[in-house]
Amino acid sequence: MSGSGVMELVTAARLKMVCPAAASDILEAILTEAPREFPKAGLDTPVRIAHFIAQIAAETYCLGRLDENLHYTKAAQLIKVFGQTRFPGAAFAAGYLRSPQKLANYVYAGRNGNVNPDDGWVYRGSGLIQLTGRGNFRKAGDLLGMPLEEMPELCRTADSALAIALAYWRRNKISDVATGIAEKDIVAVTKRINPALQGLDDRRTYFKRALKAFVPPKPSTEAVRRRVTALETLLTRPVKRRGAARGLEGAAAPPASLSGAHWVSFFPTSRALDDLAQPFRDRATAFVEALRDAGASVTISATLRPPERAYLMHFAWRIAKQGLDAMIIPAMAGVPITWSHPTPAKSLAAARAMVAAYGISPGLREPPSLNSRHTDGLAVDMTLRWTGPLTIKRSDGAIETITTGPRNGSNSRLIAIGQGYRVIKLLSDPPHWSSDGH
Repeated sequence: MSGSGVMELVTAARLKMVCPAAASDILEAILTEAPREFPKAGLDTPVRIAHFIAQIAAETYCLGRLDENLHYTKAAQLIKVFGQTRFPGAAFAAGYLRSPQKLANYVYAGRNGNVNPDDGWVYRGSGLIQLTGRGNFRKAGDLLGMPLEEMPELCRTADSALAIALAYWRRNKISDVATGIAEKDIVAVTKRINPALQGLDDRRTYFKRALKAFVPPKPSTEAVRRRVTALETLLTRPVKRRGAARGLEGAAAPPASLSGAHWVSFFPTSRALDDLAQPFRDRATAFVEALRDAGASVTISATLRPPERAYLMHFAWRIAKQGLDAMIIPAMAGVPITWSHPTPAKSLAAARAMVAAYGISPGLREPPSLNSRHTDGLAVDMTLRWTGPLTIKRSDGAIETITTGPRNGSNSRLIAIGQGYRVIKLLSDPPHWSSDGH
């Protein structure tokens, strides 16, 4: 994978799918250095990148800090982390509670090249991978050409943390075992970073998140493949604005915010026939004029639907009805919505509120389409009513009088007349007419 490929893959949005509360300075350092440095470390596939991100997330409290937190308040937790050999009882452990420097100098004394009384604290776990001990600081510094042994604080500085972590990754040839996604692969990678497998549960959790962010699953059925293709098309194609009739040209972008019912007010669906694509625009206009000339009531509720609105409706429905993980929804340019709330329950509630506000039918079994005749400007939703006989002009100029019921858009004779105008009724959706009946 080239540097440009890494740049496209490693984005702030994907990193926040793994660590929503990541520190801004750590994010900036990763995003700045990744395109140049990842390929050098053998991070050349999405799976390897997912392993790396998962491991540094586990090492840094979900990208929250760059030094080891040695402030313990409970003896039981201290014993669990460092073992009963070092802490044979709660009374002994109590002497090291709330004393980070004292604790570091005890548990790391004489280990990993530490020789001086304060080396445990000075060379405590630091960086995106918790580099620990004077010896490891020295080795990483030699590899990088950085004075890490003399200036250990460099390891706790965001702008150098990534280079140091990647040096450790290269020196231990971790990419050699970061090739699969099974449990054995997570364990193999972890052993090269933490041989005691401390924090394995956290590393496993972060790897699952990273897989969703960096290694999207392959479509498993033809229907899903079509949906993925439609989504890719929607998110990458230029947005064509035919919405002058509804004031879309030059409209300000909505402010960035969490999902919720307020999003319904953005990217409104047009009700103007002038916003339809040709030649369907002229055909629909002629049909509607014939209906109104005949005395029918015509209420148009939708013509052109912006692709942004289709995107919002589609994913709100999938979260609300299918339980889609809000953290894995792809972003769409120009739609600064954050689907993932602080808790899954809040994400679900917000999506349900959107579905209700959009007026999506409760009986709908498939998500609203990402690409439809509405987003292409080839459909019109309209409610039709009349009383008594309806005498209407057909597309060939002949006059026909409809005397049968029902006196609405589901009338079979009116549907036939609409076909003459090449405005075709979708029988399963009462208000929907389109260029081809879809």
